[in-house]
Amino acid sequence: MLATMFEIRAKDGLGRIGRLHINGKTVETPALMPVINPKKAEISPREIQETFGAQMIITNAYIIHQSGLREKALKGIHSLLDFDGVVETDSGSFQLMTYGDINVTNEEIIRFQHQIGADITTFLDIPTPPDASFSKAEADLEITIERAREAQDLKKGAMNGTIQGGRFLPLRETACAQLGEMDFDIHPLGAVVPFLLKYDFTSLVDIILTCKMGLPVERPVHLFGAGHPLLLAFAVLLGCDLFDSAAYVLYAKGNRYLTPFGTKNMEDLLYFPCECPVCTETDPETVSMWSLEERIQFLIRHNLYVTFRELQVIKQAIHEGSLWELVESRIRNHPNLYESYKIVKKYAAFMEKYEPFTKRSGFSYTGAETTFRPLYKRVKRRITLVRGDTFTHPVFGEVPVSLSQTYPFHTDAVFTIPEEELIHGICSYQFGPEAESLFDNVTIKHGRTGKVRHLYCDQTLLATLRPVDGLFVLTFEGAEKLHRLLPFPERRVIADEEAVPFIKEGKDLFAKFVVDMDETLRPYEEVLIVDRDDILLGVGKLLLSPEEAKSFKKGAAVQVRRGLHAVHHP
Repeated sequence: MLATMFEIRAKDGLGRIGRLHINGKTVETPALMPVINPKKAEISPREIQETFGAQMIITNAYIIHQSGLREKALKGIHSLLDFDGVVETDSGSFQLMTYGDINVTNEEIIRFQHQIGADITTFLDIPTPPDASFSKAEADLEITIERAREAQDLKKGAMNGTIQGGRFLPLRETACAQLGEMDFDIHPLGAVVPFLLKYDFTSLVDIILTCKMGLPVERPVHLFGAGHPLLLAFAVLLGCDLFDSAAYVLYAKGNRYLTPFGTKNMEDLLYFPCECPVCTETDPETVSMWSLEERIQFLIRHNLYVTFRELQVIKQAIHEGSLWELVESRIRNHPNLYESYKIVKKYAAFMEKYEPFTKRSGFSYTGAETTFRPLYKRVKRRITLVRGDTFTHPVFGEVPVSLSQTYPFHTDAVFTIPEEELIHGICSYQFGPEAESLFDNVTIKHGRTGKVRHLYCDQTLLATLRPVDGLFVLTFEGAEKLHRLLPFPERRVIADEEAVPFIKEGKDLFAKFVVDMDETLRPYEEVLIVDRDDILLGVGKLLLSPEEAKSFKKGAAVQVRRGLHAVHHP
């Protein structure tokens, strides 16, 4: 049985670009699984894969089990659907919620999913509608947990551990605690579609963040039934990695045209606000004269194009560190979505642990909601560690002048400040007040603009002040000085002895070799890599949060810039 592994490649907020490895196949997340009706696919899975780039699809094992497709499926679900990517199967829980009962047991449907060769299987959980009482939701959850335990004995390959509990957050917490201890690979959040249909985004955000706090950080989270492009950026920011949706078909049959800014009725369109291949070849008036089936087929393809494109926009935003700005632009397109954004404040302390320390893009203020970001309180706390004169920043208030060109305080205002004060201020902000003297009595070399660029001790380079974010990048010699100044375990990532020789050679430190680390560190900070005896091995950039670095089994935790053996000591 091939292992299921997940790794993080980039992050912003709780959002992450990841790689999910299943059965020898790799899926880049965040990812959308179009829902495929096994009886009648309105568009072939092959076209969805080749034209739109889908790496995963989801279909319903219960429908196949109960239909004439059963015998064909037993020859292989990939062959039945003509799709060679990852196929996830649902167990019939949706039908259970819709009809109250279905003609299959938990064991039967799990075994059937294995027999047809599904890459990701799902046990028969019990969805609870939002209007159910607490006692009903609690009873449903007890059955779900019992079935989850039964599924453990039947598990072969990747399996979903669906989180239920209705609208009751304590029950969601219980589900996360119980299923998080079991051997599941992915955690879908179940029974959330009713919240979406009622535009109750506030309850949805509460559920997502409650579950993120309780689930193992190394497992992907799948938001069941959420595939509208308007919602995707916000859901990714909150930590959802996988999405499935039949919206591309259902909205097409309702003559509705999806956009990242909401849904439009085709009858109201004079122009197509889209540059996808199907929209650029025609116009709304022409489409209105087509047959019903032709219009549906047009809308299916447009809806798929715009949804997959939105995922590309989201991933680029994560890469450059502008996901918060993207989300703040999207939430303004629906009043309920904007209102739900306020819930972020309640979970700010939790989200801050995963929020990168610095980003490729600058900090942008979009409105009052910008102060809800976890970054806001973090930097307000950190600037109290820096001495010196201040200026009034439009977002963060009084900020030391020494940080006027440092992320996230960049300002166009020009201040005259002694270079020693500038260096001390950045050191205190970046490494803590104990490191204020890190670059005392250094030789300063300037860049072409006349700004501080390189710091030397004699002829040895200690650090470079990075123009993009105004923070120091350390050489190994600079790291040695910082190592002497800061007591253990400050700013340390402790590597397992098996990784020590590789770190010394400047190779990246992988998460599975992280023994422990300073819990106050944040992603993208400069870190010291040491062994268990606090011997400095290398210096580099932390890629994950402390919890992630200690939990993941695949992927790099620290991008090592320089190792001990790459340094010449006279």
